[in-house]
Amino acid sequence: MSRALTRSARVIALASGKGGVGKTHLAVNLALAFARMGRRSMLVDCDLGLANAAILLGLNAEVTLEDFVSGRIPLEAVVTEGPGGMLFVPGGNGIGAPPPIERAERRRMADGFRPYADAIDYMVIDAPSGISRQTMGVVAASDRVLLVLSGEPTAFVDAYATLKLLALDHGCHSVAVVTNMVEHDGAGRELFRRFRDVAARFLPCELEHLGSIPRDEHLRHAVMAKRPFLDAYPQARASAAMMRLARAIDDLAVPAGAGGTRFFGLEVLHAVQ
Repeated sequence: MSRALTRSARVIALASGKGGVGKTHLAVNLALAFARMGRRSMLVDCDLGLANAAILLGLNAEVTLEDFVSGRIPLEAVVTEGPGGMLFVPGGNGIGAPPPIERAERRRMADGFRPYADAIDYMVIDAPSGISRQTMGVVAASDRVLLVLSGEPTAFVDAYATLKLLALDHGCHSVAVVTNMVEHDGAGRELFRRFRDVAARFLPCELEHLGSIPRDEHLRHAVMAKRPFLDAYPQARASAAMMRLARAIDDLAVPAGAGGTRFFGLEVLHAVQ
């Protein structure tokens, strides 16, 4: 037997095949953009080894998600407030490759995050870079996958490898794409078209382009200042594009999916003991 839970929270997971494509920048600023829109948002850095979202937020994370997953502290001791009133759960940093998350730890995560099911509108997941089974499981367990694509050839290939695993191994047949670090919107649309055409030849999935974030020198300055670019430079091209992306996601009215069950336990309680 199971009983359904209504929830307002929608889990949006950002993924990329490799580092250096700006995924964490997008995750941090997307959560802030939702907050700017009056949505209740939470950013969860799911990297338990080399997390850096806290650095981009200018926060000193004394306790992290890794402390919670290991059972040392409750989740509420990890959750902190970020800019704009967004909530933030920092990932682990400096511990190298983290051990696999086992069944008991997954249950602990489900129990820990469940109280936020109706307390927030968007949970933005900054998934670890790479295509490990654990990373792909984190991404697939979301209500909506947002694949970050840049024009660098290696990034293009790695994004395709990520999409292939999500489609064939995890049953993700609907994936949204954001093109990042492009010169202008037209270049972003063309990059997406090329990626979609390649994917359509080999993979059983439907891709949707939600928008582009332009290359913007303000991003580098924001990193040096340890502030989200949306907060430090709200009038920048990248900030305007980020607000458009957040509104595009909000307009999708993302339905609650089974993914909430598998990872955060936000959808259904199965065989409650």
